[in-house]
Amino acid sequence: MRKRSEKNRKLFRSALLGVTVAEILFWTVVILGLWIKSEFAPHVDLHRPNWIIWAAILPVTSVAFLVHLKWKSRAVEKLSESHLQDITLPGFSLAREAWRFVVWRLAVAVILLGVIGPKVGSRLQEVETKGADFVIALDVSNSMLAEDLGLDRLKLARQTVERILNKLSGDRVGLVVFAGEAYVQCPLTSDYSAIKLYLNSITPGIIAKQGTALGQAIDVSVKAFENAPASSRAILLITDGENHEDDPVAAAAQAFEAGITVHILGIATPEGGPIPNIDSRGRQVGFIQGPNGQPVVSRLDETVLVTTVQAGGGSFSRANRNYIDITSVLEALNKEEKTRTSQVKFTDYDHKFQFFLLVALCLILIESFIPHPTTRK
Repeated sequence: MRKRSEKNRKLFRSALLGVTVAEILFWTVVILGLWIKSEFAPHVDLHRPNWIIWAAILPVTSVAFLVHLKWKSRAVEKLSESHLQDITLPGFSLAREAWRFVVWRLAVAVILLGVIGPKVGSRLQEVETKGADFVIALDVSNSMLAEDLGLDRLKLARQTVERILNKLSGDRVGLVVFAGEAYVQCPLTSDYSAIKLYLNSITPGIIAKQGTALGQAIDVSVKAFENAPASSRAILLITDGENHEDDPVAAAAQAFEAGITVHILGIATPEGGPIPNIDSRGRQVGFIQGPNGQPVVSRLDETVLVTTVQAGGGSFSRANRNYIDITSVLEALNKEEKTRTSQVKFTDYDHKFQFFLLVALCLILIESFIPHPTTRK
């Protein structure tokens, strides 16, 4: 019995290793495929990109299978004598069970890919759109981690940007991130999904120099309009408003003289909140302390922000707890003069879901031919 148990344990470890390696290889291929698509295959698109989230079920099924396989292995040891196991449960093999699952798991993944709907552009056409150009400058300084609004300010800012993007149509949007310095994270584009992808990767750690350089953020945003039409341009600054680096009022005035309006969303409260201290592993270890040993409190400097939008000819809105009313911002952005622009896009696509469903059917047939264990009375 001990010999049989040791053999089953070795087989289970082999099955565990095999399923784990298969899972790692699968996600490596997926990540590599997405990278190749973004870098070298702009003509390839997904019909239902939001369905990608369902791929999170796949590793869950792998964990569930391994737990079930472990239970099955122990149940076989308890219910069958070692010298009778091949007679009472002929054909039972942990390795074969693992292979059957890997094939089934791959079939489900291919079906999901077919449902997501890969499609290949077949015809390029010049499309004319009517809209304005906006640059969203997002504060990513450490103070944006304060939670005086019910959740950390940066998370609320990201949610707000997504809400704004969902309300736009035909406009080109760029993304600038700033702390002690600023740079363009995403140039002007009408592909809002690309901007949302950039948003998910934004953390205070992406800019080494900390601080809040509002003036530089405005200057960098202005440079992002270099190839844009001279009209219909606006900057939306999202910040907690504590400027320590430069003169945002002068920068906003220069932008307004160039025909660019400056709008601001204040992501903080006048009372403020302490700034979390995050270690190298991304865990909070207390709060950032000042020279007096007390936590540093970050507050909304509404006076500077209001003066800045007055110089920039724009509007100012302040966040409430867990929510920002973007109505006034959208109204201000929609008042910008719309210009007609043309760009070359793929307008016709060949859908390739049939290929993936055919591959999935073949995998299911292969799985059905792998022998199942049978029982004898």
